[in-house]
Amino acid sequence: MKNKLKILFLAIPLVASCSFFAPTHTPAKQAYDSDYERFFQNVVVKEKTPYSVTYEYKDVRIDELAYLASRYCYEQGEKVAYLHDAVLYRNFSRRATFDCKELQN
Repeated sequence: MKNKLKILFLAIPLVASCSFFAPTHTPAKQAYDSDYERFFQNVVVKEKTPYSVTYEYKDVRIDELAYLASRYCYEQGEKVAYLHDAVLYRNFSRRATFDCKELQN
């Protein structure tokens, strides 16, 4: 019994020292800290008219981009944004054109 107790008392500092020398794990930094930063780095307005808006984008989904287009079209006389086309562009970027149209009652 005394031998088991001696082994236990020797093992406790050994286990504690292992955790002391263990490397600390830091979580990896995410690619973007916020959605605003992601949009700012990956979306560029290529053309704006009162009737349409064209965005060049990457690493952003088209439904996220549609919100920007709807805000723009609303500012152009309370119009609604409709996706005209989305095409693959150079360097793995894409271009999407939204038409601004008035709803008819």
